Amino acid sequence: MTETLISVVIPAYNYADSLPRAVESVLLQLHEATADLLVIDDGSTDSTPEVMQALLAEHAGRFRAIRQSNGGLSSVRNRGIKETTGRFLIFLDADDEMAPGALAALSQHIASHPETRMIIGAHWSIFSGGKRSLQAVKPLPVTVRQRVRGYLLDKTVSISNGACAMHREVFEPGNYPEHLRNVEDLPVFAQVLARFPCTVVEQPL
Repeated sequence: MTETLISVVIPAYNYADSLPRAVESVLLQLHEATADLLVIDDGSTDSTPEVMQALLAEHAGRFRAIRQSNGGLSSVRNRGIKETTGRFLIFLDADDEMAPGALAALSQHIASHPETRMIIGAHWSIFSGGKRSLQAVKPLPVTVRQRVRGYLLDKTVSISNGACAMHREVFEPGNYPEHLRNVEDLPVFAQVLARFPCTVVEQPL
């Protein structure tokens, strides 16, 4: 049986309007890597459940979906870790899109950097009106101290959830802190930068 290399998890809470775009951006490129997709509805109160059922019917057998009681973003991401088997995980926000070729680029990068445990990529910021701005990724500082300081204090290390992939080993010291209802990714990214080999890929993800 072929090992799943990358699992993409889309947390969704009241994102009925943008969820189809996010899901389809991943489905268009699943064939480019050994990858799968899981969508988790975190107890949405809008039409997200109906939109998700319509997507499941339209793309039968191509992705999985779960609905849970509202628990917050950390609980959704932790559920995603438990429910997937991919060696690497990407948490794509429901109002984002995966850039074309992202899964292929990550697959190639992992093959050439087997030691990496977090891959940080570039990403596009798209504003109302259609203006696009490329957020390039910079080379990581040499020392662990510089990396963590650059991320938490100096803001010279930028990480966007949908534009990074993390090996599931990085969650062995601890998952997302569920007592935090925001900035829950800060302690996760900081501890990965501090404890694990990290690399960058210049292609927007």
